[in-house]
Amino acid sequence: MVFCCGLGKSSKKSITSGKAVENKTAGSIKSKKSFKGLAEKKRPTIHVVYYSTYGHIAGLAKEIVKALQSTNLVDVKLFQFPETLSSEILQKMHAPPKDESVPVYTVDAMREADAYMFGSPTRFGTLPGQVKTFIDSLGSLWVSGALVGKMYGVFFGTGSQGGGMETTALSFVINATHLGMIYVPLGPNKAVATYAKTVGGSAYGPGVLAGLDGSKPANEEENESARKYAEYFSKVVVRYNQE
Repeated sequence: MVFCCGLGKSSKKSITSGKAVENKTAGSIKSKKSFKGLAEKKRPTIHVVYYSTYGHIAGLAKEIVKALQSTNLVDVKLFQFPETLSSEILQKMHAPPKDESVPVYTVDAMREADAYMFGSPTRFGTLPGQVKTFIDSLGSLWVSGALVGKMYGVFFGTGSQGGGMETTALSFVINATHLGMIYVPLGPNKAVATYAKTVGGSAYGPGVLAGLDGSKPANEEENESARKYAEYFSKVVVRYNQE
């Protein structure tokens, strides 16, 4: 199920009719056959962009990149949101160094993508300042309508259950709606719905529960949920961009 929030391409038949993705949520897509012909046309470019203080969101982002690449349907680029805290403050927070192999995202780079997957931790139930600061810099893209009709997905992390995963996802939705973007949620997913263990994520997107001290890495169910989401997202984006 795809919820469309935006203008322009959101009126395309393949989305509004529901037929193109009917009953094909992230947990249920089974075959690549119907996408073989689409992959031979122009490949959409997906930007995976994350902010990560302690590495949990970065880990999910890398799982998503690998899954997107494995579909052979899209081109993928990995970025990180600009840091706004000083190195002194980050040291006091015991934050590890940033991965310098991942380029810092810019407004100009954002113009080049066909779709986006955004990853963020939660700060007091919403987006951290680093992510919100970047969004607040998108005035030129808002004025020009450069993002209207472009698809996006979200993934996130918190220290505990009830720590704000869904409100953080909705914070993305609120901002992206004003930019005219189209939200593709995770939808029903067995890994997220399990009662066997504590698992991050929801219908809004995959997530990781890091523990209040940040010591808990993503478990296999959380990583699998992220991979399934990426595969599903790539197929929706390809079909939408090729029709």
